Amino acid sequence: MTIEQPERPKVAVVLSSGGIKPLAAIPLFEFLDQARIPVDLLVGCSGGSIMSALRGCGYTAEQIRELIGRVARRDLFSSINLRALLAMARLPFGRFDTRSGLVRPARLRQALYEMFGDRRLEDLNPKTVIQTTEIQTGLGVILEEGPLIDAVYASSAVFPMLPPLEVNGRLLADGYYTSSLPVMEAVKRDMDVIIAVIFHDPVDHGANDYLACLSNYYTIQGDSITRFQLALSIELHHHEIIIIKVPFNRPINMWDVHHIPYIIETGQQVVARRGAEILDAVGSVSGQASLRGADADG
Repeated sequence: MTIEQPERPKVAVVLSSGGIKPLAAIPLFEFLDQARIPVDLLVGCSGGSIMSALRGCGYTAEQIRELIGRVARRDLFSSINLRALLAMARLPFGRFDTRSGLVRPARLRQALYEMFGDRRLEDLNPKTVIQTTEIQTGLGVILEEGPLIDAVYASSAVFPMLPPLEVNGRLLADGYYTSSLPVMEAVKRDMDVIIAVIFHDPVDHGANDYLACLSNYYTIQGDSITRFQLALSIELHHHEIIIIKVPFNRPINMWDVHHIPYIIETGQQVVARRGAEILDAVGSVSGQASLRGADADG
């Protein structure tokens, strides 16, 4: 008598935007590895696209920490496009259009090249897809092939701070504008267990400078979009969606590499609280698959 092995559920991990805060997903991936739960799909947006791409490239947790610690620097965003700045003030010699940005992207793209080289998105394992936004229509665009640095840059290009990137005739910018947590993409691809991770900034009610106020706006806007899309995803999905919120008690910028230990520790604390729930969800879906198989045999 042959004993049928239970069908393995398809597992997706969806990582939200968040600069370097998605490094907090490292403990989650370590937990999944230790529990021998393979991931079939990675979906990332903005900062989450960087972490998804690093995981898809096969980097270890230590290699990811080292890479981010080395390339995430304040000067990535210090090369100002003076003509764009002049245009904002309506001064002579200023120029700004839909292909412009206040910051020149060359240093950021070089940092991405240090991480990803000439890799292509379609070659990553597990399959990795990345959320972007077409700025001419406001539509969300999922990338799943092409140069990896182009996909990750486009997903992270906060327009108008950074210029959008033309990909296949479309001007693409930060995926945050359409889906900061692109869980619907995992739903569309019929994943059985979806682990959706939100890296959440606190709102600074005492904000008194441009960047702090802008960060507040993005946080509030992202929360609103995420709530709507999660409600729709839960309504449409027929298996398990585990929503994991990783809360931070302070704002963390992309270049704040001194916060990496705190980011990792915060992720560890959340995984320690939610790990059993993940195991239960995977086991539950596996059990349902076994029962369906038994019913079919009967």
